[in-house]
Amino acid sequence: MIHIAIVDDEERIRLGMAKLISQIDEKYKVIASYSSAYEMLANLSGLKVDLVITDIKMPNLTGLELIAKAKEARPDIFYAILSGFDDFTYAREAIRQGAVDYLLKPVDKSDLKRLLDKVEHSLEQRRNAGRPKAEDFLKLLLINDASRLPASLMEEAEKELEHVPLLLGKFAVFAAKGAPLPMMDKMKEMAMTSPWECIVLERDDKTIIVLFAIGGSEHADSLKQLGQVLLLKMSAAFRGRIGCSHVLEGARSLRLAYLQAEQAIERSWYSEGKAAFQSYGAIGSKQDYPGTLLQLDKAFRDALALAQYDKAEQALRQWAVDVAKRCPSWNDLQDACAAMYSLIDTAHNAPGAGHSSGPALLPPDAFADWRQFQDDFLTRMLEQMAELKASRQENRVIEKVKAYINQHFTEEMDLTRLAEEVYLTPSYLSKLFKTETGETLTDYHISARIERAKQLLKEDLSLKTYEVGERVGYLDPAYFNKIFKKTVGCTPKEYRERVR
Repeated sequence: MIHIAIVDDEERIRLGMAKLISQIDEKYKVIASYSSAYEMLANLSGLKVDLVITDIKMPNLTGLELIAKAKEARPDIFYAILSGFDDFTYAREAIRQGAVDYLLKPVDKSDLKRLLDKVEHSLEQRRNAGRPKAEDFLKLLLINDASRLPASLMEEAEKELEHVPLLLGKFAVFAAKGAPLPMMDKMKEMAMTSPWECIVLERDDKTIIVLFAIGGSEHADSLKQLGQVLLLKMSAAFRGRIGCSHVLEGARSLRLAYLQAEQAIERSWYSEGKAAFQSYGAIGSKQDYPGTLLQLDKAFRDALALAQYDKAEQALRQWAVDVAKRCPSWNDLQDACAAMYSLIDTAHNAPGAGHSSGPALLPPDAFADWRQFQDDFLTRMLEQMAELKASRQENRVIEKVKAYINQHFTEEMDLTRLAEEVYLTPSYLSKLFKTETGETLTDYHISARIERAKQLLKEDLSLKTYEVGERVGYLDPAYFNKIFKKTVGCTPKEYRERVR
């Protein structure tokens, strides 16, 4: 019996696929159906299926992204893509992610049967070959928390890895992260010809994992020597970091070893130079208290709140210097940078400020080293601060123009004179005012006059309506009546009677 799961955001597709599969042969059975990738991932650990058929285009998480995530935790499952796109690019990407087939909608029964037969044949071959290769189980235990894996899968992995000689003694995990990485064929050739017993695995397109057997008692020297060997195996153009774990033993230590290697990479990431090696044992035990990085931004926060942008820039650069000394984890660094970036976002959204902040920050592991990350982060922050500063300056211009108009509303509008007051050209001032306020200078001038006229009509009953018009700059009573009615909706006389 071949057990199958269907993932598609359309119920009719899921039901149709289940019906079509049941018509092919009773040995193929759909036992699970999910309306989203996230729903399937939530049930992945306990999912007892041989094949997952997923739609390629779904909200939030695509079928290709689902396969990439699912294969890390469950490499024992086969995956196939269901798509309405007859596009070679999609098909190639599906195969690259590990899909065994690419079915086009509407699904042809013969194509579906070919897929099911292929999976059945592959399962039979796997059973005959003793399940997934040791390499697959090594990746499984390196990347996943063993306590969260199905007990049966964990037992199978441990049983398979009992036959891996390297894991029978002490070992260390090395991870190389960066680009460009050597081709896997070259790395595996190194493993075969190396005087040290080792296994080479590809984590992703930017990470290679190497397990080395460690003998003797001088572990620290051995690890350092192996780290230098790996650095030499990288190309001259390689920019990245290599980290290694403590010396450990036992398959259940694989995950811990990989995490230690990653922490070593994160610490080495702060060092100078385009390539470097760091062992976990040389990191030291010093840890920052929670929130320390956030406390470092106080000077920046205060300067930004006071719109003191030069001081804010100085504080920002000093903050970067302090971060480089502390070498925080990537998670802590990302949280701290996001908190600082949000200060800019808050300032942008403050009344009278700019419009919106820039694009989201890239995570630390998107960069080869701290220097690259720092340059990108500072550039983004300074660009946003420059935009904010310009916005605040423009806002001050608008407020000054409004104040001038409110003081001289009885006079005729003189755009040239107004522009001279704020040191701008008349055309730029007109455009800026309309952009920032939504109304023209002429409209605002009229509004100022009419607001004063309304006040006089209400508070000084001794004034005739034409006298009110003269007081606010309209010497022609007929024109005053016309503009007042157009703005307020009634004549000056009607307004006075209404507000008495």
